[in-house]
Amino acid sequence: MAAAVGILVSGCASGGGSPTPADTPRKGGSLTLSLPGDAASFDPTQTMFANVADGQRLAAVYDNLLWTDPGTGTVQPNIAESLVPEREGAAWVLRIRPGVKFSDGTPYDAAAVAANWQWHKLPANKSFQTMAVLNIKALDVDPADPLVLHITLGQANANFDRIVARNLSFIAAPKTLDGAGTARDKPVGAGPFLLKEWTKGPKGRQVYVRNPDYWEKDKGLPYLDELIIKPELDIEHAVKGLGTDADLTVTVDPKNLALARDHGLDVQELRLNGGAMVLFNTATGPFADPRARRAVALALSGSEINDKFYKGAGTPAKGIFSSSSPLANNQIAAPENDGAQAAQLFDEVTGNGAKPLEFTYVTPAAPTTVAVAQYMQAKLAAYRGVSMSIREVDVPTYIGTVRKGSGAWNAAVGQQWIDDPEPGVYDVLNAASFANLSGYNSPAVNAALDEARRTTDTAARREAYTRVQLQVNRDMPFWVYQEAVAAALSTSKVAGLQLFNDGLIHWDRIGLSA
Repeated sequence: MAAAVGILVSGCASGGGSPTPADTPRKGGSLTLSLPGDAASFDPTQTMFANVADGQRLAAVYDNLLWTDPGTGTVQPNIAESLVPEREGAAWVLRIRPGVKFSDGTPYDAAAVAANWQWHKLPANKSFQTMAVLNIKALDVDPADPLVLHITLGQANANFDRIVARNLSFIAAPKTLDGAGTARDKPVGAGPFLLKEWTKGPKGRQVYVRNPDYWEKDKGLPYLDELIIKPELDIEHAVKGLGTDADLTVTVDPKNLALARDHGLDVQELRLNGGAMVLFNTATGPFADPRARRAVALALSGSEINDKFYKGAGTPAKGIFSSSSPLANNQIAAPENDGAQAAQLFDEVTGNGAKPLEFTYVTPAAPTTVAVAQYMQAKLAAYRGVSMSIREVDVPTYIGTVRKGSGAWNAAVGQQWIDDPEPGVYDVLNAASFANLSGYNSPAVNAALDEARRTTDTAARREAYTRVQLQVNRDMPFWVYQEAVAAALSTSKVAGLQLFNDGLIHWDRIGLSA
């Protein structure tokens, strides 16, 4: 959540599976990446893996077990040689590639993976990946093969490999999981780079150097000798500074994609599920009434927001599913932009204004999100008995306020970047999920989500998610106004750029143009 908020402050998929530019990198050299903020932690339990935050840093140090190809939507092996289901997804078998070692020389084996996943499960760690491990009931290293891990799930999940690729793929050397914060500041992984230097703060930087014992060194990987990652809070400045201040950056703001193209930069773009949204607290307060939630959405327009605040560069959303996703039913659209229906519902809720609907909207104090909030405030003021106030807060206050089960907020801005509905949409909507900030609880949606995760058949998944879309549009736990996008922006100096998951970079494949 902290990472997501940082992105808001700064301002299924297509593409990403092929290098951009297409030429093979030359050996050696250094690249600089700018990101909107310093690192939070290298401990995989203590940070989110968002594309514009610590996911890029962890990918450089730890590499990954598995990854999702945005071009095909398929899960691909990496350090994991395979992850295959047994008993219709009630159990899985993970096989680690032989010969992989952490940078301290210790073996990267099934026991190391089990230790990391158990670290996520410890309640005291309050892992950001808790939802990914809750369904894991047993982890058993094969007594005949230290590279094989037998995984038993509480409930069958035919898409468990997607959860691993998205949330459990960064594995730290077990000795760093010591409770003393070693993994946080002194990471030891099996990735293409080693963290050499970390100067903290908004003007600091991290310097990474080639891992001489990288498991794919025989293929000449990684190409780079050095990677530098530095914070740049002003994303527009970061885009304009490419070629002088940095060589590449990543963004989730469609305005920056247009700006990059205007400056002749290379743009590799992913269209994702999720997006920018208005979150409602459905558990308590005025938006426990679904009519009030629906009325707010009907009073607003995603197209107006796109034109006014994204310069028309984005895509107004139909819901939490991307219009490009093969699992979305594009005939279904969430209600919005119907002032007459909004007025009727507001009159029902307020008793024709006798019982005013007064609520506070929480947003980080950032230009775009505050401007959208002011637009909402002005639109809603036109309705009888409706009053919206805006609470601008810093990021820690936002995180402490907008959480599941908290009665301290009525409505708030939110953001999600989801490559596949499993586990992203499941986590946002399932009643038992910690990531379900709205407190939404629909037995019909819970059942459809469980049904979708029990199959890999595209048609069957699409049918289940169609039922999710229909029910969510009736209940409106949130209103998504802008489709999610993630992109890597780079100069012609960069070669071999490939994205995975929600926009992370394959750091062993990138380098300098020949």
